[in-house]
Amino acid sequence: MKAVNTGNETPVVTAVTRISASVEDVWRVLVAFDQYAQWHPVLSLDAKPEQVVVGAEIPGRLSGGEAAEQDVTMRIVDVEAPRRLVWEGGSLDAILGRHSFVLTPQPDGTTELTDSEEFFGAAAAELIPTLGRLRKEYSRYGAALHARVEGLSEPALGTAGISPTIFT
Repeated sequence: MKAVNTGNETPVVTAVTRISASVEDVWRVLVAFDQYAQWHPVLSLDAKPEQVVVGAEIPGRLSGGEAAEQDVTMRIVDVEAPRRLVWEGGSLDAILGRHSFVLTPQPDGTTELTDSEEFFGAAAAELIPTLGRLRKEYSRYGAALHARVEGLSEPALGTAGISPTIFT
């Protein structure tokens, strides 16, 4: 996991998590938006998986994280099922975040999740001092997705006893 910002570059936070499940299994959990409240530490969404199309708006609520509780709306800007999902939220007048989830199958049958967010807008530079805290939050999100996917997959895949591997 890394936070990148040198000079005038866009602030970016990236977390990488290895999940002991297929890309397809991870994708099913990632796009089950109406299930986020059951596993995501701070985000609940109000949309169905059939709404995973470019241009779809996904309403949600952030609570319990670094920021104050707030309603949010993400707009899907890129989908390459079951490998890549990108959504944006916010405003260039303040901060616009472009959040991407990239799923990469590994030779051992696991999936590498790369969870990144780039920040744009008039106030994006104000996030630079918080990138360290954001890295920790994104690791926590990856761990939660990891636990949810592997918890759902254990009976089918016989993965009981496999401990989480989170790369930072």
